[in-house]
Amino acid sequence: MNKEIPAPTAAPQSQNAPAPGIPLKKLIAIGIPVFIAQFVAIYFIAGKMMGNPSSSAAPLATAKAAEQHSAAPEADQLYVVKDLIVNPAGTNGTRFLLTTIGFEVTTAEARQELETKDVQLRDVLNSILTSKALPELVNVDQRPKLRDEIMEKVSALVKTGTMKNVYFSKFIIQ
Repeated sequence: MNKEIPAPTAAPQSQNAPAPGIPLKKLIAIGIPVFIAQFVAIYFIAGKMMGNPSSSAAPLATAKAAEQHSAAPEADQLYVVKDLIVNPAGTNGTRFLLTTIGFEVTTAEARQELETKDVQLRDVLNSILTSKALPELVNVDQRPKLRDEIMEKVSALVKTGTMKNVYFSKFIIQ
């Protein structure tokens, strides 16, 4: 009972053979830049749809007042200095403070004045913050004193209104 086994018609593919399609090196060389370009495009498109994040924003109360067209007194205005980076005193450039500071003023003219004097405002803030040592900046109990000093020096820049408050919306020390 000798039965013959038929020979296979096609040789099986080895498991080490490359799969048809795009080689891995080309996929990486093309895919990663395309992914990064898409990510950057989405970031900017989302920024445009959500509003310009780098511009100074007026408070919500001002927008509501404009919609209502009421004869109520003018609402307080807010001017924001975003992402100010300074090296604290005594750190020799090894540490830095990243902060965003908001200024509440009483009139739109005062906010406009802060906008036009942005370079002078940043210089004043830079001078104040670089004169502070790291322990002063880290200590949360010192923040009211820092706010008062900033308000005093920045108020000297504003001629068409009064400064009401100073806000730290970002205060990161590295």
